[in-house]
Amino acid sequence: MSRIKLILIVLLITCILSVVTLYSILGNSQYYKKYISLKSNICNKLVFEKPEDFNGFNNVTGEPNGCKIVPNYVHFVKFGQVEFNFPHTVCILSALKNQNPDKIFFHTDVLQFKGKYWDLLLATPGFKEKLVINRISLPKEIFGQPLNKNWLRYHGGDVTRLRVLLQYGGIYLDNDSFIVRSLDFFRRFEMSLGWKPGKSLGNMVIVAHKNARFLHEWLESYRRNYYPKRFYYNAGEYPAQHILMKKPYLIHREEKVFGNYGPFKDLYLKPFPQWREYYAIHTQSNHLYQLKKLSKDLKYPVLFNEHNILNYPVAYRDLVRSVFPLDAYENNKTLFF
Repeated sequence: MSRIKLILIVLLITCILSVVTLYSILGNSQYYKKYISLKSNICNKLVFEKPEDFNGFNNVTGEPNGCKIVPNYVHFVKFGQVEFNFPHTVCILSALKNQNPDKIFFHTDVLQFKGKYWDLLLATPGFKEKLVINRISLPKEIFGQPLNKNWLRYHGGDVTRLRVLLQYGGIYLDNDSFIVRSLDFFRRFEMSLGWKPGKSLGNMVIVAHKNARFLHEWLESYRRNYYPKRFYYNAGEYPAQHILMKKPYLIHREEKVFGNYGPFKDLYLKPFPQWREYYAIHTQSNHLYQLKKLSKDLKYPVLFNEHNILNYPVAYRDLVRSVFPLDAYENNKTLFF
């Protein structure tokens, strides 16, 4: 045996022994409990009772001890919609399965949800135990200014997501936002969202402490700057241009992995396995009219369901399959449109 091989074997054995020793130490309940107790004490002492408490907070690196300061709550806002469609149900399942939140809130003016997809959700293990329905009214004004009647549900939803996060904190998701993998990493920050400087911010996925400074400034900006004639002005344009461009330190920003700048066409027109690299994806399931047809039989727009999705050999099908029980429908591949 050569000297080099002997040295490599000795190094390998040393590494294995080191790993075994470390594992035995950490595996010892006494050491492990002390570590958990110490970290828990540190995290429990963190108090952000008002926005000013975040002054000096580093939103690039997050809480230095790795403490999750944002509660593991997921929030959906649903006004005037009694039933759930298939794409929305898929996104809810992604939040349940991939985020595993402590609570899933539906902030709604609906007295009782119904329909086959609601029944499916209620039958999904763990859903009912986490479900919280918070009945609220659709806002019709903000700081005494009437919201645009033509976009009332949308502008009202923009306002509601801010108010909800200011009350509870947590993770807000648009109805067509899909959670690819856990957002727990971002719970270490004051507030996280998708934003490329120079562009509008994405309000489709927001992870925020209830006393995040930007949350307060964002809602307060409606007081003198609500512009009802622009659909996305107060939701994405104004807060990016007039607040974040001046004070980018207020948030932890992600330019890609929240999926608000894409990959729309990639999801619906090709396999695109890279979708798994994202943390979240804005699927834009209500905008399929913008797409060209895949073939003579596979056309857009289409209202996807658990049947016709099986015929589309694209990334969105794989995304659906990762959380929705499509196997139950595999044996019935007749085209449904």
